[in-house]
Amino acid sequence: MSRSMFAAALAAAVLAGTALAAYVGNEVVGSGMSPGTRYDGAPYSSVQVPAGDPAACREACRGDLRCLAWNYRTPERGDRTSQCDLLDSVPTLVWDDYSISGEIGRSRPAPDPDETVVPRTPDTSGNPPPPYDPAGQSADAFWGQYAMEQGAEAAGDAYATWTYVAKGDGGLTRCATACAGDDKCRAFVVRSDAELAPKPQVMCELKASPGKLLRNPDAVTGLKR
Repeated sequence: MSRSMFAAALAAAVLAGTALAAYVGNEVVGSGMSPGTRYDGAPYSSVQVPAGDPAACREACRGDLRCLAWNYRTPERGDRTSQCDLLDSVPTLVWDDYSISGEIGRSRPAPDPDETVVPRTPDTSGNPPPPYDPAGQSADAFWGQYAMEQGAEAAGDAYATWTYVAKGDGGLTRCATACAGDDKCRAFVVRSDAELAPKPQVMCELKASPGKLLRNPDAVTGLKR
């Protein structure tokens, strides 16, 4: 290798290391991010996040119950956005100087909140309530795992949040099912605040570390017992 080629390669390595070090000294260390690595798998979705903000990629994965791992591509100079790949598996981790990656610690994936419906109110016909498939759990047993609080909202950050059209019991079943399917979830909150979720939509939040209950007439909280 000529001296000029060696100098060019060294300069490129220094620039890459400098860009990566900016993340290492700021937010990456201790925040579930691994600089200089990439999960070697095909993403099911790719989104654009602000350049220089790998945490935005992490939060995009955290807010999608399907996502288990993510890859953030270090932006080129002058770019305003960066590519964020979302993966529904945790494939092999490989070295990549131009990427930052991370894994979302879900003990098991939660189901889509619209896939399974468990009746909130027992059947008044006198027949036993339908079983909660696939676990074979009855409706009474399903709701028995929660302490329900009407008109209250559990404080604390949500690690997954989405809005959907309220059906049946106003979204309680679907939000509770998502929480039940994720061992990380310790509480769910269904909010019908008009500004956050214009009717007929509601907002469902899953929380790993719920705080004290705050009065909110537009919210219902389910705390895992």
